[in-house]
Amino acid sequence: MAKEIQLPYCTLQFEDFYAILVMHQGSAITIETASEITDCLEAFYNGKNFIFITHRKFPHDIDLNVYKGKILKNMIGLAIVSENVEEVKRAMQEQPLWNEAFTFFKTIQEAENWARSFFD
Repeated sequence: MAKEIQLPYCTLQFEDFYAILVMHQGSAITIETASEITDCLEAFYNGKNFIFITHRKFPHDIDLNVYKGKILKNMIGLAIVSENVEEVKRAMQEQPLWNEAFTFFKTIQEAENWARSFFD
């Protein structure tokens, strides 16, 4: 692992070509938290292309307006990882809000392999 950041509401793990977000139980993605996460991603990748993986281990609320906020141009893909059927349904609502590559996986390993495929 290249780097890990603990924020009050999540863990952000940075790899060379992808980042993994795990929200803490009972937390939410709001405009404010999304902005802070985006700032961390921007600082680490500094214009270099990367894939964003959100590993949804715990149910959490998401303000869908975050998709209208600051989106990094170098974030070239988004993967959602969960075995929860409800998360699949929510991902289907999120997908039309995202213009780049967007996919859903049941395991983090599948998402990491997908992310690496962009850079092979």
